[in-house]
Parts: sequence; structure tokens; C-alpha cells
Amino acid sequence: MEKPATVKQTTMDYFRNKAEEWDSPAKIEMAEKFVNELLKIHTPSSDKKVLDFGTGTGLVGMKLSGKVREVVYLDSSESMLEILKKKLDANKDWGRTIIHGDITSYNQRDIDLVTTLMALHHIENIDETINYISDNILKPSGVLVIGDLTEEDGSFHNGDAVPHKGFKIEELKAKLEKTGFELITSYVYNTMVKGDKKYDQFIMVAVKSDKK
Repeated sequence: MEKPATVKQTTMDYFRNKAEEWDSPAKIEMAEKFVNELLKIHTPSSDKKVLDFGTGTGLVGMKLSGKVREVVYLDSSESMLEILKKKLDANKDWGRTIIHGDITSYNQRDIDLVTTLMALHHIENIDETINYISDNILKPSGVLVIGDLTEEDGSFHNGDAVPHKGFKIEELKAKLEKTGFELITSYVYNTMVKGDKKYDQFIMVAVKSDKK
């Protein structure tokens, strides 16, 4: 399994000064809504292995950890992962796998479910990322679940430079299908309010071909 060209994402540790305060009530609620929505559509059995891509402080992965065999926590922010390690230590979760790096840092092709919440818009090359997940991470018939912003005007990050100002659902759907994923569903499931603006979040669930 060959790696594609470098999967570019936001450089440096964008979250270095955000990690300590990340687990706010709003962020915790956001993760809970995503996981609850995911479980309405797809319920992984207790023998499954999950990779939480862009895990941050593990808000999604930790909610799934009691339902599956193993969760791999992957993130490019060392600062966020330090917070995650402290939380897992406090829970005496010693059997965890934590990886600091981009998506190409994992290549075992033994994952049943990949989850990613509010991370994909930080990745520059979406096509290569999706291809890599399909070719190098997911098992045949593995499931990819994306939670992210619909297209917005750039104000969500208060003017900070990020690769994508959300996504057009149909365009992202087309990228998945081009890679050989079969879309199960996609829809807006949550609306966040920041100041006087509203931002929609969508969930997209797709299955990798069982022949790939």
C-alpha cells in the first residue's frame, strides 16, 4: 500500500493555545450530538476497531471507546493529544493507541470505522485524504463518518486562515463516490450559534466498497 502525495493540513500547532480550554460545555455538547447522530445511522459492534481522525482531546473517540474493541486516536496537534492523554490516564484507560501526525501516520488497513468531527476543513487536499482512508486504513465494507460545517463565509474561525470554509454537501458526496464509497446518508443535523451568526453542521456516512 503506497502513500499518496503528502496530505497537507493546517501547518504548525493551530490548537496550541486552545487545547487547555478546549473541553468547554459547548464542545462537549457538539461531540455528544455527533456521536448520538452517528449511532442512529450506524451502530458498531463490540468487536470493531475505530480510528478517530482529528480526535483533538478525544471527545468523540472516548464516547465510542466503551462500545467497541479499540479506538485509535489520531491528531496533528501535540497540545490537544497531551490533554487527551491526561483524560485517558484519569480514566485508567491504558490500552489506548494515540498517534501524533497526519492521516498518513496510520496504514494498517484494519479499521472498521473512521470518524472525523470538525477536522476535515483543516485539511487542504480532501481528495487525497479520502483516497488514503479508503486505500490504506479502512477494511472492505468499512464505514466513514464525517461531521463538519456546511459552506460558510469564513467568520466561524474569526478570520483565521483555514483551508476550507465548510463544504458543499453535494460536492463532498461526489468526492466520496469518485473514490468508490457508497453514500448511506448525509444531512444537516445541528445548528450552532456564535454571536449573531448561525452555522450548520452536517453528518455524512459512507461505506467503502467490499471489493476494494
